Amino acid sequence: GGRSAVAGGGRLNGAPNKLETVISFHVGEMVTSLQRTALEPGGPEMILYGTAMGAIGALMPFSSRAEFDFFSHLEMHLRQEAPPLCGRDHLAYRSAFFPVKDVVDGDLCAQFTALAPKKQASVAGDLDRTPAEVIKKLEEIKNRIV
Repeated sequence: GGRSAVAGGGRLNGAPNKLETVISFHVGEMVTSLQRTALEPGGPEMILYGTAMGAIGALMPFSSRAEFDFFSHLEMHLRQEAPPLCGRDHLAYRSAFFPVKDVVDGDLCAQFTALAPKKQASVAGDLDRTPAEVIKKLEEIKNRIV
């Protein structure tokens, strides 16, 4: 999970540094590299990570609360409409050690484009959007990273 240092010194038997959980998300493998960076000059900052098995991932902040709410609702609908092939509960997997906190799974949201057109229309309708609008928002997020 993501932790940040909270200022404060140790007194007597107290811990000298205390950490506060900011985000929590189970990646699925051991993260071996973590770097805060912008991929292009003047671009948005994000956290890139690499894992022991060679996966590369990115944690990127949303630009607004409305954007976060949209993608968290999309993720919620896709947990029901696109269950994992192995039968695992997606939320239980991403919360393997600590409950997911303030993170939206972009890989799951990207599966929207693989849904059948009727399911796309149903999910998009629940979000008060058209399937084309949902796909456009997914593309915008993806283009911020790459």
